[in-house]
Amino acid sequence: MRTFRKLKEFGTTVAGATGGRSNEGVLFVNGAVAGTLTVQSLAPTGAITSVGPISLGANQTLIYPIFTYGWTASQAMKAYELF
Repeated sequence: MRTFRKLKEFGTTVAGATGGRSNEGVLFVNGAVAGTLTVQSLAPTGAITSVGPISLGANQTLIYPIFTYGWTASQAMKAYELF
């Protein structure tokens, strides 16, 4: 099982982008309405690639355990970078 020791806010609306490139994953917390999420990560070539849309139900959380450059969602969510 993977553990994370620190977290930092990564957006609380419908989008977020990282200023640094050191996170090891992101925790997404969805609100009271179901929505979709698209996450931008680095491909092995170094290019930014999108993963999604990922469906999240109402009041659902998701740990995306890969370096995350940015994200967008269909409705307001909270996101936290994990280190």
